[in-house]
Amino acid sequence: MTKLIIIQHCQSEHHINNMSGGWTDTPLTPLGRKQADLIGKRLKLKISDEKYGLYSSDLKRAYRTAEIIGKHLNLEITIDKELREINTGIAAGKTKDWANAHRNPRKEKGFNLDYQEFPQGETWKQFYFRVCNCMERITKSENNNYIIVTHGCTLAYIVAWWLKYDLQMLVWSYFSASPASISILQYNAVYCQNVLKLFNDTSHLKELVK
Repeated sequence: MTKLIIIQHCQSEHHINNMSGGWTDTPLTPLGRKQADLIGKRLKLKISDEKYGLYSSDLKRAYRTAEIIGKHLNLEITIDKELREINTGIAAGKTKDWANAHRNPRKEKGFNLDYQEFPQGETWKQFYFRVCNCMERITKSENNNYIIVTHGCTLAYIVAWWLKYDLQMLVWSYFSASPASISILQYNAVYCQNVLKLFNDTSHLKELVK
């Protein structure tokens, strides 16, 4: 039975220093490293008797999360650049204030899949197809179960890919998870259904909230 455990990377420097996200390449904070350690401990308890492949975006905040998790599970990381966050073009490496001032204006209300937020960046449609193609390729590997360490928007579109969303469904809905969260996608062979079994679980972080 295929299972995908999707991890949103842990707290990164861009979460606390007013830097933009996307392809801005920032490392984990000390809190982020603690969060990743707790994810690793949680997964070691849950999947110790199952074989998994571990995949990660190449951006520092995701890769370092995967590295810490991999040490707990004794898994090597396969880096895949296509698991990156949406490409923010000229906004990469810039502050949130700069990004807000240089964002392409929206021409209409609502969500437009063809909207390109920043010059040299991706449209949301291009981003979705990139994520879908990446996941199709990864899940054709020799592994049956997968741990994917990625980013917020990428995670949302992995869930949409798994649930076989068409483009119009992306216009009307979105899956918003939290840093250091665990989500699980699973295949039900009895009903031939792709299942969203767990979404945005952060219960493993309880000891950090004191």
